[in-house]
Amino acid sequence: MLTMLVVDDEIYALKGITQGIDWSDLPIGTILEAEDVEEAKRRLREQPVDLVISDIEMPGANGLELLRHIRETSPNTLTIFLTGHARFEYAQEALQNGCFDYVLKPVDHDVLKEIARRGVAELIRRKEQAKFEDTLESYRRQWASQLPILVERFWQDVLAGRLSMSAERLNRELALFGIPLSADRQALPILLSIEHWEMELDARDESIMEYAVRKAAAEIVLGEQAIGAVLQDRSGLNLALVYSSAEANGGQSPDQSPGRSRPELLARCAEYVKACQEYFHCRVSCYVGESVPISRLAAALEKLSQLERANLSETRSVIDAPQKEAELAAAGTTAGAGAGPAMPSFTEWGLLLDRGEAGELAKELERTMARFQSEGATREHLEQFYFGYAHMLLQAASRRGLSIYDALAAQELAEGQTARSAAAMSAWALKLAVKLGAACADGSKETSAIIAKVHSYIQDHLHEDIGRDDIARCVYRNPAYLSRLFRKETGLSLTDYIAQVKIERAKKLLTDTNDKISNIAEGLGYLHFSYFAKLFRKTTGLTPQEYRKKHQTIS
Repeated sequence: MLTMLVVDDEIYALKGITQGIDWSDLPIGTILEAEDVEEAKRRLREQPVDLVISDIEMPGANGLELLRHIRETSPNTLTIFLTGHARFEYAQEALQNGCFDYVLKPVDHDVLKEIARRGVAELIRRKEQAKFEDTLESYRRQWASQLPILVERFWQDVLAGRLSMSAERLNRELALFGIPLSADRQALPILLSIEHWEMELDARDESIMEYAVRKAAAEIVLGEQAIGAVLQDRSGLNLALVYSSAEANGGQSPDQSPGRSRPELLARCAEYVKACQEYFHCRVSCYVGESVPISRLAAALEKLSQLERANLSETRSVIDAPQKEAELAAAGTTAGAGAGPAMPSFTEWGLLLDRGEAGELAKELERTMARFQSEGATREHLEQFYFGYAHMLLQAASRRGLSIYDALAAQELAEGQTARSAAAMSAWALKLAVKLGAACADGSKETSAIIAKVHSYIQDHLHEDIGRDDIARCVYRNPAYLSRLFRKETGLSLTDYIAQVKIERAKKLLTDTNDKISNIAEGLGYLHFSYFAKLFRKTTGLTPQEYRKKHQTIS
């Protein structure tokens, strides 16, 4: 319930308001009285007051002084003034200084009560807004505390191929999580391979100790000068990502990070391997890759994983991946290769499929199968290729939100198992890639059509108070799903987009017409002019009047 204070030096006028008006249908629990400004100030000190109804013209200190006192000491209190015709300039000054409204004397009780009713509604709205802002601030703090987890999930999605690699989407996500990179910058992956625990640990304690090992990597490998992240991907691999500096992408070595040369990075990895043995009683090796664009991180990590799988002799080591790959190439072998041809990087192929580069995937297929033929691939090698390729297709479909069976028949998937030659396997693999690519493209077209229809609906209904449910009904989608889809595709919430479009229309009407500003607001579905003016100023930095004066092109 609210508290109201009535201030008037005329006792009959005072009692007429406090007792002559029936306030029972408004949420006012306490009504206080004061016969001058000093008594009113004392009342305000004694307890919180929500609504003040005060005469302006009183002996001694007047109502304007009381208003200034309220603004300084109780800014959330709402004030309504009573004024005579003779001193109307008082009312003007009061409104300029934050008074809610005024009533001319002699006071019409019905008019005063209606203004008070609006004042009460405004107080309730303000309280709800304050409560919402407190809630929002609470979640902001929670967001900040959860940010390291969110950053880890972002990189997990990147490495799992679950995130679009478009520059626009990447830049949006990087900015959202405060990651000091852009889509055209690079990161250097380091695989932290925990080879053996010298102490016996159960699953829970092993997870705890892996966390400790990652924390140590952040302190030793990254240190204070390097910028990056240490995380565990969705498959359980522990890794560090060293973010490249902007200068490194401007002509210096691509392996250079802020304050960190590659030799120093390798030395820090060696220090880290030693510290893990000494403090955590575990054997760790570091596989240090090259700096690559974010879109190639998944493939770069796959290469490091292949090196790890192929390493049967070096332990507690720092493996410089580019150097090791060069050594293996000189020896005529490939990391992870056994007898017969090496398998391709299905991770890289999946990325080609994600980007819609079917032509490049076809070339890779042709080269791989030509190599299989020249290197004498056996039936076992073709089966190994089949399972790797089928798994790649399954993951590609999942990243697009599709079931593999939405695009391919079960029989089509199984046909690859019966391929007896590299040529037959190539034909099967290409056919399925084309069909899956087409299914993914159709899904994208459907999404684009939905978003286009939403844009059109909003443009056609700018004169209304448009809601999310109205828009969802027009495209026959669940409102929550549509909100997520719209934000995913545009980077804006539906509410922000509608406000943005309406303000743009308002700017055009302000500059191109002489329509009353209140009419423009109503024509855009804003029932409360004050809300429109506040939103306009928040968006443009100017009030509607200031904007018109500055930009209007007609006389």
